[in-house]
Amino acid sequence: MKKNMIKGFVGIMSAVLLAACGAEAETTNESSQAAETAGDKIAQIQEAGVLNMVTSADWPPYEWHLIENGEDKIVGFDIAIAEYIAAELGVELKVQDMDFDGLIPAVSTGKADMIMAGMNPTPDRAKSVDFSDIYILETDVVMVRAEDAEKYSTLEGIENMKWATQKATVQEDFIKETYPESYLQSVGQWGTAILSLKTGKVDGILMVDAVAEQYVKQNPDLAIATAPIESTPNSSAIAVQKGNQDLVDKINEILAELEESGKLDEFYDENTKLMEEKVSAE
Repeated sequence: MKKNMIKGFVGIMSAVLLAACGAEAETTNESSQAAETAGDKIAQIQEAGVLNMVTSADWPPYEWHLIENGEDKIVGFDIAIAEYIAAELGVELKVQDMDFDGLIPAVSTGKADMIMAGMNPTPDRAKSVDFSDIYILETDVVMVRAEDAEKYSTLEGIENMKWATQKATVQEDFIKETYPESYLQSVGQWGTAILSLKTGKVDGILMVDAVAEQYVKQNPDLAIATAPIESTPNSSAIAVQKGNQDLVDKINEILAELEESGKLDEFYDENTKLMEEKVSAE
């Protein structure tokens, strides 16, 4: 599997986040109500017969739209994991596509059961949702127009870059903190950012390496800059509504099984191959 897949890391980060976020106690009545809710989520999902997942399906090979025989379906590495989780719960998986910044509100208000969208389990996000263990770690790269690749081969070269990235992501936070004076276009969908790059409205897009590689394969006029961007690696975890520890525990148990059995590797390789086959066929 890609070098960025975590081995033996499952279980560490979520425990730290849960401990940190649980430090602020609510009132006794609120705690009692949360205790009553926790432990019921799996039963509710099984009773409904559906695991409702939300994602932002423009993140190949993790989640993306595949149109085949006239049918538009969302596929990818994350979808394969989610389908496995649903099967283990004995229910069907239903996936809804939306802008990235709408994912946490959808789960925190109970409109969906979980998020899988390459979401980094930051302390700020953990105030609104609970996270599973981390199942993959990715590094960031800068995607530029192929004709400008040499221009952005050093960190000095990208200091005056006009940026685009996805709204409400750790990449957006990094650009705002590291290049506060630079122009930044924050978008809901990656297609908007790529169009801005192609038309010269921005000079570069900050995204994780595996996803950037897939977009470059689809767009020969784009390239990955060799400048070593110094952002914090992006770790991905599954998010659920706060207070549903039974669901978090079950998801962690399934993730551990997938890692130990090698199925995480298989899911990643299968979906990367599927993405590459689709690109070569177009």
